[in-house]
Amino acid sequence: MGLKGLLKRSAFAALAAGALSLSVVAITPSASGASTKASSSSGGTATMALDENLVGFNINTSAASEFVLQEIMNMVWPQAFIVNSKLQPVINNQLLESAVQTSDSPQTVVYTLNPKAVWSDGTPITADDFIYNWQAQSGNTAYTDVGGKPYDDASTSGYNQVQSVVGSNPSGGAACAPGSTADRNVGLCPNGRTITVTFKPSFTDWRAIFTDIVPAHIARTVGWNTGFVGPTQAISGSWYTISSYNENQSLVLTRNPTYWGTPGKLDKIVFQFFSDDSQLVPALQNKEINIFNPSTVNLSIVQTANQVPNTTKVTLPGLEFEHFDFNQSDPYLAKLQVREAIAHGVNRQTIINRTVGEIAKGITPLGSRMLVSTQKGYKGTSYAYSSSTSANLLKELGFKKASDGYFQPNYGPQKGQDLTFTIQSTSGNSIRAQTEELFQAQMKAIGIKINIQNYDASTFFGTNLPTGTYQIGEFAWVTTPFVSGNQPIYCSYTSTKCAENWTHSANSEVDSLMSQGSAAPSTTQEITDYNKADAVLWQNMVTLPLYQKPQFWAWSNNLKGVLPNTSSVGVTWNAEDWTVSG
Repeated sequence: MGLKGLLKRSAFAALAAGALSLSVVAITPSASGASTKASSSSGGTATMALDENLVGFNINTSAASEFVLQEIMNMVWPQAFIVNSKLQPVINNQLLESAVQTSDSPQTVVYTLNPKAVWSDGTPITADDFIYNWQAQSGNTAYTDVGGKPYDDASTSGYNQVQSVVGSNPSGGAACAPGSTADRNVGLCPNGRTITVTFKPSFTDWRAIFTDIVPAHIARTVGWNTGFVGPTQAISGSWYTISSYNENQSLVLTRNPTYWGTPGKLDKIVFQFFSDDSQLVPALQNKEINIFNPSTVNLSIVQTANQVPNTTKVTLPGLEFEHFDFNQSDPYLAKLQVREAIAHGVNRQTIINRTVGEIAKGITPLGSRMLVSTQKGYKGTSYAYSSSTSANLLKELGFKKASDGYFQPNYGPQKGQDLTFTIQSTSGNSIRAQTEELFQAQMKAIGIKINIQNYDASTFFGTNLPTGTYQIGEFAWVTTPFVSGNQPIYCSYTSTKCAENWTHSANSEVDSLMSQGSAAPSTTQEITDYNKADAVLWQNMVTLPLYQKPQFWAWSNNLKGVLPNTSSVGVTWNAEDWTVSG
């Protein structure tokens, strides 16, 4: 997720042993903590494995908000702030000369662009790009995509609290351009290199916005929602450009020849797509790839990777969690008692012990949707495994247990039939498949029949989840240091601001608590409000968190500069500094 929200992953993103600090972050270039850039490039090619196919290239849309796409776009679209390996947002001091909050009331942030910053087609990066990206992600129905269609946004969090974005100070002392009605930037000085953003109400996590900045002049022509289909549209405003893309096979980044700052060290970064995690270690051993980070790590991957010489291996607890989603548009999952019966019937610790517990010890069931256990402010809720509670809940609904051991509803399309649900996930993932089989057996024990049907990532994430063509879904969210990124997932699905609420849940109290938290005067209060919202979500059992996922990286020792990053930006957060030898 850049910084804006959670990204979906066909299996989800790690902290070192300490707790995550969400508080003080320096915002001046000299104190930003950003990686030191080399004085010259060193050449060569590094190849990284990716485990999902791409749905599109505008990562800011709900369909294309994939973790693997973020690992690509880190090097292509500009970011105002970058989450470093210490999980701190630091200023991108090649794009911005400064980013300063100048007022508390109203909250005002002023960004000063590097006057040399340009898109790879030569168009200057200006206030217009900030204006357009705000409007497209504001959730305001007054702003529409090409053809008058509503914008498809992965998240409106933060942008929906912006009152205005205004440019000033064009390069070279030029006058402000008047803007146009068609571009919706009349009087906003779109050619300005200083951008003043005013919030109403305030936004605690203001460093979380203006990441993966979409080129406004391209988007206004091809369309935000579906226009970014390849390298021609997804032009670069950063270190590398997308020079080629072969669907389901590979994507190649090459140095951006128009980049104004210190160039990336590598000549090329190649991303090779793999449909099955079991292919990753052989590819590393055969030197087909230099680095991989599987969507879900299993014992086999760790054991075989440990046998590959001249490699570095790292396992860390991730800023990601595995979970079950319940689609409340289903007539039975719409009943709280049914969702609770399923949740009480899941022995999460058994699933952990049989899957990820074989790789990392001490993993316990996750008690929050908002934070993982290694994050500051985590407040876990205990949800007991109790098959007898599950049975009682189904009986309360008037369901009868048949001779085959399954409960049968007394109403609806399954009246007089065994209560049956299908669980979906992405194919080619051994841990996910094992989890589904364990879930199936545990549900049989409480009288619910489960079918398993998995799909490729493009279908599961691009079609089934967004359109509600599922009953129970299993996948992972990769998060950021900003708790406000959870808002578009758990706010009421009836709102256009909640494009990633695929559970079709709605609760005004949750909406109010998260909105209140995002505008809180401190991170501490923000987390308190989001924890209160999570408590309501537990009462309504909208989703069942399973566990915080361990992340695993393996790379060849001739690849230098790798710093694993457990947030949603992934390991390529500093790929401009990678080098390869031999």
